[in-house]
Amino acid sequence: MGTFSNFQSEIAQAARASFDDLRSARPGEHFYAYALYTDSGVMTIMPAANSVEGLMQARKEMDIPDDEEAPEFKWSVPEWKYEAWKAGNFNAISSKLRSELEHAEFPSFAEKVQTDMVAALKLLDSEGFFGTGEERNQIVLFVSISDDDDAIRLENESAKVLNPALVYEEFLNRYC
Repeated sequence: MGTFSNFQSEIAQAARASFDDLRSARPGEHFYAYALYTDSGVMTIMPAANSVEGLMQARKEMDIPDDEEAPEFKWSVPEWKYEAWKAGNFNAISSKLRSELEHAEFPSFAEKVQTDMVAALKLLDSEGFFGTGEERNQIVLFVSISDDDDAIRLENESAKVLNPALVYEEFLNRYC
């Protein structure tokens, strides 16, 4: 296992708390995706997750027929049932981001934050937090940007680093 910075560990700790709470609150649900996302100004980091049951509920609420693909509901973080679940766990991290942003060169700062988000999910995954073996192959991990044209690129690049090859390949074809 690699060495993780304090900030990456803080992000991982906040994500663990949010996702643990979600799994405790929804023990019968089958989670298929976990993500961390930020905004285009990189002023926040938020957790998000979705389950098969959450997706089915959203489809029903939106009156989407069962035979319609509608991948935007399955893969678009803002559409997820558990988008920003227990986001308060990230308040200190977001405050730190806003403080550091004032003294940073934006493009390199944004890239570093995105890299730290990937590393935090990688840390949790290396601990078996998202399962192991076949259980892990049922879950996609990625990082996103909530309001940015670059979201798909970041999602794809982060998914490549975070997931087993088969899971990544399936994720790449999510909108096909």
